[in-house]
Amino acid sequence: MQVSVESNSDIKRTLTISVPQEEVDAVTTKRYDEVKRTARIDGFRPGKIPMSVIKQKFGASIKAEALSELTQNFFYKAIMEEKLNPASQPVITPNDNAAEGFEFSATFEVYPEITLNSFDNLELKKPVAVISDDDIDGMVEKLRTQKIVWKEVKRKAKDGDRVTINFTGMVNDEAISDEPIKDFPVVLGSKSMIPGFEKELKGVKKTEELAFELAFPDDYQEKKLAGQLGQFQVSVNLVEGSKLPEVDEEFIKEFGVDSGDMADFREDLSKNMTVEADKALLSKRKEIVMDALVENNDVSVPEALVDNEINQMMASMKERAEQGQQSPLPMPELPREMFEAQAKKRVKLGLLLSEVIKVNDIKADDEKVQQRIEEFAQQYGDPEEVINWYKSNPQERSKIESVVLEDQLVDWMLEKSKVTEEALSFDELMNSAQAAS
Repeated sequence: MQVSVESNSDIKRTLTISVPQEEVDAVTTKRYDEVKRTARIDGFRPGKIPMSVIKQKFGASIKAEALSELTQNFFYKAIMEEKLNPASQPVITPNDNAAEGFEFSATFEVYPEITLNSFDNLELKKPVAVISDDDIDGMVEKLRTQKIVWKEVKRKAKDGDRVTINFTGMVNDEAISDEPIKDFPVVLGSKSMIPGFEKELKGVKKTEELAFELAFPDDYQEKKLAGQLGQFQVSVNLVEGSKLPEVDEEFIKEFGVDSGDMADFREDLSKNMTVEADKALLSKRKEIVMDALVENNDVSVPEALVDNEINQMMASMKERAEQGQQSPLPMPELPREMFEAQAKKRVKLGLLLSEVIKVNDIKADDEKVQQRIEEFAQQYGDPEEVINWYKSNPQERSKIESVVLEDQLVDWMLEKSKVTEEALSFDELMNSAQAAS
């Protein structure tokens, strides 16, 4: 076997591989013998078919199978010999002009060689948060809105009211949904509908019917509707006003505080908010560290890995949308370009994380892994059964190890870098965490 290597870029290679004629003959002869033993042709006994008949009937397919086998085997030998680490499937191009034997080229991407920059001069902001009385006051108000009471009103609808409607929409004489949308609630001022829709509902009363035209936004996710003029027919089923509950003993007990006492309620809220804040801080710190790792290091990213990541992101988003779809409008088919930047960042981050872990020999701490499993197990009726399940399932345990390893890596990078603390309110922290998810 002869192999030549061409570097098309720092992560793209083309191998030209020449397979000796004797290797071609050996594999082809083997395939002919296998077919002769197993082939069934009318007029001949199994295993007694003349080779001339075998070659006439199966020659083309046997040659193709033999060359396919040779391509696979010799490509594998070549990458082992040249110490290459493919990141994509090869594009194979046969050379039909080879004087003898079999020659082909294989073009593919390889994993990049990575040189990490020092973390010593990296400046990072480490978010911190303390739960204040104002934060607790804000949480009480949020809980009140969760218990909001809707009651039918006889007046005209205004901002803050909930209007329940049936409606149909047409664009270019084509319905925007397969069936009319029925009993769909719209809170006026929530901006849950396309611009202008809720404004048209202001001032309506029960049983009223109305028709109007509105343009879909130019950046509307479903491309066939973006920028188009829609005609809507709406009938009003119900208009409801809202009333916030009083924060009294009954209200407090609904949130699990049996005493119904305000001081106990606020203490309970403070504990729960602290747990939420700790989780959000961990996530935020991880986000900051990972972003810094990506921005501080240049890495060539194989396109094949980006394509795989895009496919996974699209499949995941589609699954989540189908499980929780509440919009009355059809779910759009999102373009791949929408995911490309994020997919590239994820792939780059994955390559860098692997390199940091390898170069610095960072390993998951067994005690921390066990602690994480035990914390997770407390969510179930029989925690010991869950703990034992992880013990007997190394593959599932490795997923916990990966999470712990990532947390350790964040701590390691924070220790290596120049860190200043950034104080955030509870709302600032949670809004930031929500925007990043």
